[in-house]
Amino acid sequence: MDDHPLLLRVVADYLREFCAGEVTVQGTASDGEEALALARYLRPDVILLDLNIPALPGLEVIPRLRVILPEAGIIVMTLHGLAPYRQAALAACANEFVDKTALSAELLPAIRRVADPRASQSPRDRPESAGTLPVHRGVDQTGGEHK
Repeated sequence: MDDHPLLLRVVADYLREFCAGEVTVQGTASDGEEALALARYLRPDVILLDLNIPALPGLEVIPRLRVILPEAGIIVMTLHGLAPYRQAALAACANEFVDKTALSAELLPAIRRVADPRASQSPRDRPESAGTLPVHRGVDQTGGEHK
């Protein structure tokens, strides 16, 4: 979710082109209300969310998404990389926080971490019964045009 159509398109195209096989972009939304409706309909495993969006701010969208999709990974993307924004997003129950200026380096690893939390654990920290599942998750990137 992002309110800047160009950035939304760039991120969606990046995920489609460079993350094919790992990530499927299921839809996009340009504001908080649209994001909630789309999340109810698409039920994605991972949601990319901007903090500064119209209709309903990202920090208010996160807890509502948790009610709709408690198991979904929520990644906040923002230009506000300052610690207070990060802390507020994480306090609102976001899983990851990615600075938009570092999207090409940070976004896919963040998606992998929230799609399969065990992937970031060392083998000795994983439960013995944990199997390895391929990461092929739908991503709802809310912000911009609806697809």
